[in-house]
Amino acid sequence: RACLCAVALLAATARAEDFTVKLTIQVDERRREAVLVTVREAKGAQAAGRFRQLVNSKFFDGCAIFRVIPGVVLQFGLSSNRTLQAQWDAQPLSDEAVAHPDWNIRGSVAFVASDTSPRGTQLIINLDDNPNLDDKGYVPIGRVVFGMPTLASVYSGYRDRPQQAEIRNRGGEYLQSEFPRLSRIVSVRQVAFVEEPLVMSKNFTGLLITVGMVLAAALCCGLRRRIGPLVESRSKARNIFSIGSDRLSGAQDQDDDDLYENDEEVGKQLSKRSSS
Repeated sequence: RACLCAVALLAATARAEDFTVKLTIQVDERRREAVLVTVREAKGAQAAGRFRQLVNSKFFDGCAIFRVIPGVVLQFGLSSNRTLQAQWDAQPLSDEAVAHPDWNIRGSVAFVASDTSPRGTQLIINLDDNPNLDDKGYVPIGRVVFGMPTLASVYSGYRDRPQQAEIRNRGGEYLQSEFPRLSRIVSVRQVAFVEEPLVMSKNFTGLLITVGMVLAAALCCGLRRRIGPLVESRSKARNIFSIGSDRLSGAQDQDDDDLYENDEEVGKQLSKRSSS
């Protein structure tokens, strides 16, 4: 029993820095669906810690998904409560070094970063591979482990028309009056941990396909080199057999001709004897 407890403690410690959250999203007036995101603190301890704080304080509840570029990226994380947003804006995240940062591949989640403003409360979810963001300070801290079809179906008609400055100045009234069809996050809550599935970027997948094709071509060439001499030897054997058959057939025809000539000679001799 003590051993089992020790193993369980070690397992809990091994993934104590990782957690999963459930985003309940109001896609439209009739649809409310769930998305699961698993966060790895090893991919950015400060950023992951800030995300956990925002979740635990229920900051994201009611936030609009105010920027959606179909098939590319979606963005959220500005509160409709102006006072609350101002409080968090006063606590920006400092830059941090990550030993092995993840790529901005489809399904990855990262804080928004720019040269003019530090990371704060806004996040993006990549709807496709976006390698151009890797060198712009967008360091993924987690991945979507369930619900990508839901994210692909959020309202995208306004694209990037909602202005961040106006959201900060006017809050929810601005979004409701000018962009009423935006999909919204109803709540974000921590749930039981869900392990990330194996995910590969399109570039890596393409590389694997290319390597596979090269290996298949090399295998075919190797088989051809091995089978080629065998096929050639069989072809030679067939040619020899064919030549032998032709010669045998020619000899048989010559024998038939000789026999026919002998028969004619015998017939002539018999005719002479009869006449005499």
